[in-house]
Amino acid sequence: MAEVGSGSRSAFSRHPVWTGYLAVLGALVVAALVVGLAAPGSEAAQVLVVFAVVGVVPLVFSAMRLLWRRLTYRVGVRLFISYLLIGLTPFALFAGLALVVGYVLVGQYAATRVGNEMDRVSTAMAVRAGAAVRELAEGRVAHARELLVGGGTAAELGLREEWLLADASGEWRSPGATGLPVPHWSGDSWRGQVVHGGSAFLAAVDRRGRAVAAVLLPLDIANAAAFGRGRWYEVRFVTGVKAAAVAAGGRNVTIGVPGEPGERSTFRIDGQAVPETQVEREWLSARPLEGSRWQRARLVWIWTGKAPRALDTGEELKNALSLALIKLSPRGAIEDLFGPSETVGNEAKTMLLILGAVFGSIYLVAVSFAAGMILAIARATARLTRGERAVARGDLETRIPVKRRDQLGDLAVSFNAMTESVRTMLAQVAEKERMAREIELAREIQESLLPPSELSTGPLSVWAHFRPAAEVGGDYFDLFTLAPGRLVVSIGDVAGHGLPTGLLMAMVKAAVAALIEEGYRGGELLSKLNHLLLGQSLKQRMVSFALAEVDAARREVKIASAGHQPGVLLDADGAVEEVLLSSLPLGHRWPDPAPERKLSFPTGSRLLLYSDGLVEAHDEAGNPFGYERLQAALLRHREADGPKLLGALLAELDRHTAGHPLADDLTVVLVEHRPTPG
Repeated sequence: MAEVGSGSRSAFSRHPVWTGYLAVLGALVVAALVVGLAAPGSEAAQVLVVFAVVGVVPLVFSAMRLLWRRLTYRVGVRLFISYLLIGLTPFALFAGLALVVGYVLVGQYAATRVGNEMDRVSTAMAVRAGAAVRELAEGRVAHARELLVGGGTAAELGLREEWLLADASGEWRSPGATGLPVPHWSGDSWRGQVVHGGSAFLAAVDRRGRAVAAVLLPLDIANAAAFGRGRWYEVRFVTGVKAAAVAAGGRNVTIGVPGEPGERSTFRIDGQAVPETQVEREWLSARPLEGSRWQRARLVWIWTGKAPRALDTGEELKNALSLALIKLSPRGAIEDLFGPSETVGNEAKTMLLILGAVFGSIYLVAVSFAAGMILAIARATARLTRGERAVARGDLETRIPVKRRDQLGDLAVSFNAMTESVRTMLAQVAEKERMAREIELAREIQESLLPPSELSTGPLSVWAHFRPAAEVGGDYFDLFTLAPGRLVVSIGDVAGHGLPTGLLMAMVKAAVAALIEEGYRGGELLSKLNHLLLGQSLKQRMVSFALAEVDAARREVKIASAGHQPGVLLDADGAVEEVLLSSLPLGHRWPDPAPERKLSFPTGSRLLLYSDGLVEAHDEAGNPFGYERLQAALLRHREADGPKLLGALLAELDRHTAGHPLADDLTVVLVEHRPTPG
């Protein structure tokens, strides 16, 4: 539990912005609750509530985002959601488009049916008006009136008509046409919509000379109700609205918007209130009480006729509009569209069912194919995820089964190859670390085998410096005190670097120590040592070696060499002499014994022995330190005592190499014959 809490606190502390945000939001919520309880309905409470609600929005958004990330972590879920968006969105869009197109088509079909019906009625009215005006022109007034009274298509539909007759002798009207002017403006014959006062009519007017006959169909609520009685649509006629209400090529009808306070209107057209004498308030919302929801459904559409004329003057009223508001049943329209025959309807249904079955089958095949692909991709991704988690746990033996020949399969192959490479690399790293530890141990052992870098015995003092070029060097030096003021200095250089070279160097050291202990010196010791190396089955056994026996009492030094670098003798006067001894290194069969040389070594004399790493050290340009530079450095610092002389020599070497790594091991041994105190 302590770990969980600590982890939660650390995770939470990584988001100081959210910490401050939650603190402020909590304070706002508490303040809103306190103020709301203390002063309900106050402005302060309302402001705090608004701020709290606004503050919660980022929190809700972040929570939804986090939830979305959690839900869509799996690739299969994302693919499934993508399929839903790509595969099902077209259905929703198609359904919406079908509803819109269906609405327009059904509405336009209803408008066409209403227009055709009105044209049929007006045509019948025009026929009767033409017959009546012919009778009136021949003076048969009574017969003309009989032709206009009742009968005709309007009577069959239950529509109420009015009529007007006039000639030179007088005017005659139906009872409902009292006060209506006779349309003397007509040419020969005309039919359309006319307006007089607040009333609108569907009119058919015919004229011969001074004889005029007009049949008028009032476009009122009663005739509108009769016009659609028994049909799948209902009609209400609206007249007198400004023409701006219907734009060219379109309709701008706003339905169900109440008028001004006290104004009795059911809807507005382009802001113009339509009086309830044309469309009653309850008509828009009225629905059949029986039948299914599909049977009770009603849509609203409009039919727009030509601009009406004034009944008295015949002037075309371009600023007025006459239209029919249609409330229709979509089921009735579809049944009417496919015809009254049950056979036609069944055939259409059968065709739709067959098409639906075919398209549904195709869609199911596509869904099955997509589902198979989604499942295959999800399984492949799950295998990759399991492999990745196993590797994260350290199981480098995990391999992902390759069951696909696609990018995911290639990714699995790459994952397996990467895991194998990592396993091999870690094994190599472990092996290198083991070797490094062994080499470091060998280096420590090698350094422990070397004598101290400073030694004094009687008037003799020795200073040494050892610097390997690799982890384990091949250079070697040793000091053997035979008696006070008498010692043997040995120095060698095993060819090569690394652990085998270090082991050979250790063997040489042990052999030299044993031979000196047995009493061997100089060239005899070198011959014994060479015989020992030749008896070993070693691939690399070449060793350059030098041996110097210094005796302070006799003031002499004996030097024997086996192919080693020449020593340098500095006498008390400051003269520098290079001790040259030509011979082969150890590990070769010598034609002659190893050469020896005895030199005077009085008080104040110094002997320098070194490995080839000193003279072969080069700078960045490849120029070696060289013998000449070595002798020049010794001459420049000949007045310095032993430690300072050795330090000055190494400083000049470092300046020459300027940080460039040594190409070979470096060993320098300086022996000084100091004056005896007192």
